[in-house]
Amino acid sequence: MKINQLNIRVCEEQDKEQWISLNREFMAYEIQDAEFWNNTASNSDENFAQTFKEAFHHPELITLLMIEKEDGAIGFANVMTLFSVWSHGKALCLDDLYIKKEYRGNGVGRRVMKYIEEYGREHGFKRLQFQSEFTNPEAHKFYSKLGYTSESMNFYVRYL
Repeated sequence: MKINQLNIRVCEEQDKEQWISLNREFMAYEIQDAEFWNNTASNSDENFAQTFKEAFHHPELITLLMIEKEDGAIGFANVMTLFSVWSHGKALCLDDLYIKKEYRGNGVGRRVMKYIEEYGREHGFKRLQFQSEFTNPEAHKFYSKLGYTSESMNFYVRYL
């Protein structure tokens, strides 16, 4: 399926319901066999709506992106801001990237990553970083194909 018109943009308040729906799809796909993350099934739409509102009103911490084609949203990206001493300035951390399965393999992901890189350069970021689940070899192949390098690190989490 060739996608001619692709729009990648910063979310607006009216994107809340679509963002919630896409995040639920992403979590169902991403967390198929792991109990590593919080149980997403128990999170209500109200919790997701509150998360969207909080993120939306703190653009200095996180940028929510919507990915659309002619007839609607096909994905999203959540990009966090951090300060990196090693990079001597701000760094972007791609927290989540989700594109509906039927739109993968058509250059959409490549275009989204290019958009995020350009966004970072335009806003004075020094680096783009992210992690990918070990159980997601398709993502590893995709990022490697785009020239990203993988670093061997452990990711530690404790919910507070």
